[in-house]
Amino acid sequence: MPIPDQIIWKTIADRYNQLWNLPNCVGSIDGKHIRIKAPANSGSSFFNYKGYFSVVLMATADADGKFITIDVGEYGRNSDGRVFKECTFGQLLLKNKLNLPKNSCLPHEENDPAFPYYFVADEAFPLLDNVMRPYPRRSLTNTKIIFNYRGRKSVECAFGMMASKFKILEGPINFKTERIETVIKAVCVLHNFIHVYDGKYSIPQEIQQEDVDILLYEDIEGNL
Repeated sequence: MPIPDQIIWKTIADRYNQLWNLPNCVGSIDGKHIRIKAPANSGSSFFNYKGYFSVVLMATADADGKFITIDVGEYGRNSDGRVFKECTFGQLLLKNKLNLPKNSCLPHEENDPAFPYYFVADEAFPLLDNVMRPYPRRSLTNTKIIFNYRGRKSVECAFGMMASKFKILEGPINFKTERIETVIKAVCVLHNFIHVYDGKYSIPQEIQQEDVDILLYEDIEGNL
């Protein structure tokens, strides 16, 4: 994976705007628990809230579901928010060392103040100048529902596509911790390679009112 420079970040942002109508968005952040066999003498360090042993893959994905950055190896017991603050990507973002482009005006809002380039994430992550969280569920409108849906979709799709292609992720990985990290990194790189050379890019689509109703129903059902 190339280290993103300002040209790469702007290319990602243009694609997000084209595909998801999210201007200035440079990626979607999320963590995924990769199931593993409990390492010897590790106690409960790798035991997560879902009830199994895991290491955390903290990743950012572009609009097409390719990984931009990955950090692997944090204990499964740690929350996404804690992993974000301790991983290399999170540290660089918090210290403003990711070489993101300078703030720019949003489309059709040239008279408004310049807006920062940002990542989208779920509720587990902090709200920062360069990190946008979902709108609270208690005050959702159609526009907010669409933003929440578009914001988290690309990285979740990336995780889903990766898990469906590589069967080693279907059960606990039974290697030493260092080898597990190498396997996960290799899987992420291969996912990108296959997606570029064997996959099909999405075509931008508008979300219709019936789609909004479905998203709202799913959100309500998921939180009953």
